[in-house]
Amino acid sequence: MTSVEALRITSLSEAVRERLMRAIARGDLKPGARLNEAQMAQTLGVSRGPVREAARELEGQGFLVSRPNQGFYVVDFDAQAIRDVYEAKDWLETAFVADLARSLTLLERGEILAEIDALDRSDRLAFTQNLFDFRTRVVARLNNRFLADLMTVLYRKFYIVSLVVDAGDDAERVARISLVLRRFWTAMACGDLQSAREVLRDDTAYWLADLPPSSGAGERPEA
Repeated sequence: MTSVEALRITSLSEAVRERLMRAIARGDLKPGARLNEAQMAQTLGVSRGPVREAARELEGQGFLVSRPNQGFYVVDFDAQAIRDVYEAKDWLETAFVADLARSLTLLERGEILAEIDALDRSDRLAFTQNLFDFRTRVVARLNNRFLADLMTVLYRKFYIVSLVVDAGDDAERVARISLVLRRFWTAMACGDLQSAREVLRDDTAYWLADLPPSSGAGERPEA
């Protein structure tokens, strides 16, 4: 294969990946749905090679899963799996706030606050990608690199869940997330760590309340 041919396949697979991401974000490819590679290739007017390459990349990113001799499927989450993520969020964010307080000056926190209004809110995919990039930039400024790795894993999981799972009104969801970000970073920029923690705890409680009750498996006894 020549370098030109390789570049063409790479460019095509990137275009296909973008189309697949949009199909997932719009709900055209729902959680658990099988990706019909032949149909996708025909729709886009490409061979199955770029479709397969795009699917492999999305599998690596966690949006698709492959099954032997069956192809690729959109990842699916049950309520308990999402609940587990939010519970982990609650634990990790205590350390997250403490590290940010040590790592960033009030001025630097104010600069991060100013970035929130620049997030692309044009559609679900754009906002979710911009939000993940924003969070990744913040995490890169943490002192504790192990915590930074854990927060990156957490935010990537939210990135996937946000695109795959239908959370209802997209505009309402975007407005709520933006408000929580603004309230959190306003508190951080003022040095009010207690209020910042409360914002995050309230946010976790809000999303958990929207999930079905836990099955009870592995529940901790009340203190």
